[in-house]
Amino acid sequence: MEIETIPLIERLGSHSHITGLGENNGEVEYNKDGVVSQIKARKALLHIKKLVQENSSGKIVILRGPSGSGKTALALGLSKSLEGHIFNSINAAEIHSLSMSKAEALQQAIRKSVGVSIKETIRIIEGEVVALSTSKISLRTVDMESTFEIGSNMKEQIDKEKVCVGDIIRIIKERGKIIKLGVGSSKNDPQLLGDIKFLPCPEGELFKVEEEIQSVSLHDLDAINNKTLGYLSLFSGDTNEISSDVRDEVNDKVKKWILEGKVELKRGVLFIDEAHMLNIEGFAFLNKVLGDAYTPTIILATNKKEATSSRSPFGIPKDFIERCLIVPTESYSEEDLRNILTNRINKEEVKLEEAALRVLVDICVSSGLRYAFNVISLCEIRRIKSRKQKVEERDIKRVCELFLDEKGIRNLLKY
Repeated sequence: MEIETIPLIERLGSHSHITGLGENNGEVEYNKDGVVSQIKARKALLHIKKLVQENSSGKIVILRGPSGSGKTALALGLSKSLEGHIFNSINAAEIHSLSMSKAEALQQAIRKSVGVSIKETIRIIEGEVVALSTSKISLRTVDMESTFEIGSNMKEQIDKEKVCVGDIIRIIKERGKIIKLGVGSSKNDPQLLGDIKFLPCPEGELFKVEEEIQSVSLHDLDAINNKTLGYLSLFSGDTNEISSDVRDEVNDKVKKWILEGKVELKRGVLFIDEAHMLNIEGFAFLNKVLGDAYTPTIILATNKKEATSSRSPFGIPKDFIERCLIVPTESYSEEDLRNILTNRINKEEVKLEEAALRVLVDICVSSGLRYAFNVISLCEIRRIKSRKQKVEERDIKRVCELFLDEKGIRNLLKY
């Protein structure tokens, strides 16, 4: 019987082609990991990456540059290169749209960006099932075999996992949980259908002790200890306001666990896009938490030059800017735009003629990268409908006639 493979659906976002900062032995390459140009900004972010990896706290970075210069892409590249650290991304507009106070919304975002790695020693039983009944299960390894009694709860899990003789399973004693790892190689039957993982019979003792690391954020611990809603708020997402007493309690517990060697604190990154949307109270609150030991690295992105009501740069208070590290980004050249488009086209697996690519570069120069990315997707739909091998120049021009850019709207409205 021929089994048809179901293709996976991959959702592409605006920055799906970004996979890192383009680092190579401590240096950055012009075009790598989907990131093009911005050499100085990327070098600066490599230093920030080092600070995060060293678990540093209380650093605020401002990414400042014109619209479409890749500020969000750089932040995302940093997040992809930071393994094992939380990267929490929000938009400043979200702070104003929530029902809770602005300070509480920022505090929760900050606490979500700090991880706690909890070390736990667990006892497990791992082996191949050789016999199974309603009240007993027999497991074996290469070196030994043993029989265990099972209760109603364990029997339910066995039925749920569809465990049968010949399967390799793991039983976590502390949790009373059964995990089916695969099928023993002794049961390798060509008539078995589906994606089945065949494993050799385990060696050594049936009983093993392993160290497991579970990661949660400080906000998760806050929500669990919040007596108003408790752990149920983790599933609903509605944590409301959490009192400072609860957070102080959690901080004391975490500090105690760190001294006992039970947990490890990992400060991550909080990225706030459109930072100029924050009000004066928001910046004052960020100023306040800078000295806190549980503060992550905070990265703000803005394309604003100055505030509308005052002469403060970037729409951010001057006293706040004095405490920040500022990383400027520059506008892309035509060659940069061409390389970015090529990376995006390769990611979307779109085939373009050379003339069509030249037109897309011109569109980038006049209308921006975001509009050009949308045009690529629409042209691919048109190519499939027309049953062509490649997207042609006229396909792009036709799509641009149907979907106007910002300049086209201005001409249409004549203002």
